Amino acid sequence: MGKIVPLIPLCLFILTTPGCESFLKKDSTKPYKFNSSEEVEVPPKSSGYLVDGSTVKVDTGEGEKRISVLEQFEQTKQALAASREKIILLEKELENERTAKATLKTELNELGKQLEAMRQFIIENEKLRKQLEECQEPYEEKIKELITELTKAQIEETKAKQELISLKIELLMQKKKQIQQEPQ
Repeated sequence: MGKIVPLIPLCLFILTTPGCESFLKKDSTKPYKFNSSEEVEVPPKSSGYLVDGSTVKVDTGEGEKRISVLEQFEQTKQALAASREKIILLEKELENERTAKATLKTELNELGKQLEAMRQFIIENEKLRKQLEECQEPYEEKIKELITELTKAQIEETKAKQELISLKIELLMQKKKQIQQEPQ
């Protein structure tokens, strides 16, 4: 589009300039017809305004890089068509990106909700753990006391068994002595 804008004043100048050769030249070899009521030239039937191409050719550029305005216009039209196709593709890509963004935003919101639920779950678990520890603490103290008492009782039981065994041994020894003394 930027290539066409500078050419518009040039085209207007060429079309409005009365010095264009194609408008001023009269071909003497062409037959002319006159109307009886008016004296107007009518071109022959076989010739048309654009039979042999455009009557005005405007070139721009320098040297070998000269290009006609019509060619520039065609190139600009092609570039415009390519740009429109590119715009359509970019719009589709943009729509896909927007859809992906919306999907990701939804997933992010869902993950945020799950994260918040997990935080609440962790906080609740921490409270329960502390309550459990607080509840266990007196019982652990009681268990320690009971273990201590049980150990003492086992020690006393062991001492009692030892004493009982030593008494039995003593009793057996006395019986043995009595048995040895009786037959005599």
